[in-house]
Amino acid sequence: MIIFTCLQRIFELFIAKRNEKSILALGGRIIKEKNYIFMVLLHTSWLLGLLYFSFSDRLGALNPILFFGAFIFFLLGQILRITAIWTLGERWSTRIVILPEAPVVKKGIFNFIRHPNYLGVVFELVALPLMGGLFVYAFVFSVLNGIILFFRIREEEAMLCQYNDYQDKFLSESRP
Repeated sequence: MIIFTCLQRIFELFIAKRNEKSILALGGRIIKEKNYIFMVLLHTSWLLGLLYFSFSDRLGALNPILFFGAFIFFLLGQILRITAIWTLGERWSTRIVILPEAPVVKKGIFNFIRHPNYLGVVFELVALPLMGGLFVYAFVFSVLNGIILFFRIREEEAMLCQYNDYQDKFLSESRP
């Protein structure tokens, strides 16, 4: 599962780079985020740490109920992330990339969840360590990811409001 996730993330980096070039060619821009490096470091260290634990003797006996419960959570995370990537198409990237004046995507899963990719990542960050009974590991990385997402989502939404119609499509409907 961990090696699959590593390979998947590497493949997604190639997709993101290709999409960034496409968006830039259409007049888009990549927003320089201060915490992007922390997100990269978090995900890299999370995966490397999981690889370490999976090949060490630090994992105890696997609890089948915990494993399969976490596995279902992992699959749900996969479904959310892959659906978000598929729905955004060439607009998806690991960075905040803006295509000014283009309508925001509000179809498919985005009709129900504003940030399905991030929610899927949250599920995965918890699920993979829990499959091996790494409760503290899951907790620590979830808290760190939550801090990064708090700032990233605010910045992403601010940029989408500034350059696109995000305010009208997503934020106005939540007002009384």
